[in-house]
Amino acid sequence: MTFRHASLVVLLMLTALIVVGQLYVTIPLTGAIARQFATDPALAAWSGTAFGFAYAAGFLLWGPLSDRVGRRWVLVLGLVCTGAVTAALSQAQGIESFLAGRALQGFFAASFPPVALSLLGETLPPARRAFGISLISFAFLAAAPIAQVVAAGISVPLTAFMLLLAPAYVALAAGIALALPAGTKPAAVAAAGQDGAGRGLLGTPLIVLSWGAALTVLFGFVTFQAGTAAGLGGGFDPQLVRLVGLPPLALSLFAAAIARRLGGPVTVSGLGLILAAAGLLVAGLSGPVTLAAAALVAAGVGLAVPGLIATIAGAATQTNRGLALALYTFALFVGASVAPPASTVLQPLGLWPLYGLPAALLLIAALGLVLGQRRQSPTLQPIQN
Repeated sequence: MTFRHASLVVLLMLTALIVVGQLYVTIPLTGAIARQFATDPALAAWSGTAFGFAYAAGFLLWGPLSDRVGRRWVLVLGLVCTGAVTAALSQAQGIESFLAGRALQGFFAASFPPVALSLLGETLPPARRAFGISLISFAFLAAAPIAQVVAAGISVPLTAFMLLLAPAYVALAAGIALALPAGTKPAAVAAAGQDGAGRGLLGTPLIVLSWGAALTVLFGFVTFQAGTAAGLGGGFDPQLVRLVGLPPLALSLFAAAIARRLGGPVTVSGLGLILAAAGLLVAGLSGPVTLAAAALVAAGVGLAVPGLIATIAGAATQTNRGLALALYTFALFVGASVAPPASTVLQPLGLWPLYGLPAALLLIAALGLVLGQRRQSPTLQPIQN
């Protein structure tokens, strides 16, 4: 890997932390937001929801757009606009304008994940692509605890913190633009002379099954966190459970090496789904095993996320990879968004219904991937141009 490639990976990881971190930064600040805008805490909590829904929906636009006009322009424009909206949030005078700004911020922030993943697949040397995906996947996952730790430690209002953070988006956009190779063409143009029109995504069973699996990954992870936060985790402090689950997320860094040993990204994805399901089933026992359950669930997520990314990127073509990964990230965060209300409904029924449902969905998704791989070309690679 050249210095330019290494610089690009580092810049993308830093950007992932401050972009995806916006999804979680308001979680420990709900009370502070309510006090700042003199509103109800329940309404203040929508500062995360407004961002999240717009974030998930934005994936459906930015990924396909990058296939047509080029990754560089979409990524740079999205980050600059994210920085501008982030700065504008510092001027919000009421909760309504703040929520509207958060939704707009989420929409522009959504330009980063699918485009960044596509860039790694098309820019890094073939031998380093899977590892690059593992690195940025870890950054996506690590953004959750890091953003909450930082947010809990700030001593200024969130709006003032947003103003301080805004220049970082513009600076990283400039850095990424400089690190990208010159002359990068839109995917649809660059591949036109190679294989014509891209394969239909819906006609590729492994991609469709991977989207379905993506729905279950963060659904199970967030359901587990919601259950422990509600006091259903054997009496452990939820913060302790989160800390125990943080190191296993680093398995995402080794997903590429594990894939080479076990037979490819589909195998790693299935293993991750099974580990997460096992963790949820262990959590159903409650008591001291809750900490072991936290480690298992986090380890499963750490393997499943990069495994599914590599599976989809390898099964897609260059002309439709942006759309394929956009739909993946959309499904991933829809699952995360559905988990809290589902957890609220299931909690009164007990631990087994609460954790058993997402565990069953994870196992079904793993089985689907196994069946889908049998219908896919045996030469599937982590990334295929």
